[in-house]
Amino acid sequence: MERGPLSSTSLRSVVCVLPTRCPYCPADAPRHWIGWGSYERYSGDVEDPSQRVAIPRYRCKLTRRTFSLLPDGLLPYCGERTGLVLGWLYALCVQRVALSTLSRTERVARGTLRHLKARFLRAVSVLRLPRREGVWGAAPFLEALAQKGSAVIAELFRVWKEREPKHCIVGIYVR
Repeated sequence: MERGPLSSTSLRSVVCVLPTRCPYCPADAPRHWIGWGSYERYSGDVEDPSQRVAIPRYRCKLTRRTFSLLPDGLLPYCGERTGLVLGWLYALCVQRVALSTLSRTERVARGTLRHLKARFLRAVSVLRLPRREGVWGAAPFLEALAQKGSAVIAELFRVWKEREPKHCIVGIYVR
């Protein structure tokens, strides 16, 4: 099944990137964080579900709080890769593929897809695209996102993760 334009390979990458700002301090603050070890989490790899990836952790010297910046291919509190999740959401919301059909073709539990879609529908009202105003519905948001290139989408997700580490396309989590 064609997952749509949002399931690009760059959104499946688990290569860690360095943060450009601290999520706890104003955006104009100079670099003031230090490396603070790492932790491991599952990479969401379809071929090898047991594969783990090391996520570097940083510590803000001013607030003494730690933070991490997930790779482009990983979402906070989501075990699947970003490209897969966006592809599934695109199929469900834009292409109107039935949940059971998508579940069968992608070999993922219906409950997982139902849960991801419900979390996305709750979160989409606070997600903002660059140079776009107002609240978007699920399908228009995903269509507008699909019109951007995969590098732009990866950068957008990176900015979201840097500003609010627990803010995600499939859920808003209070710190």
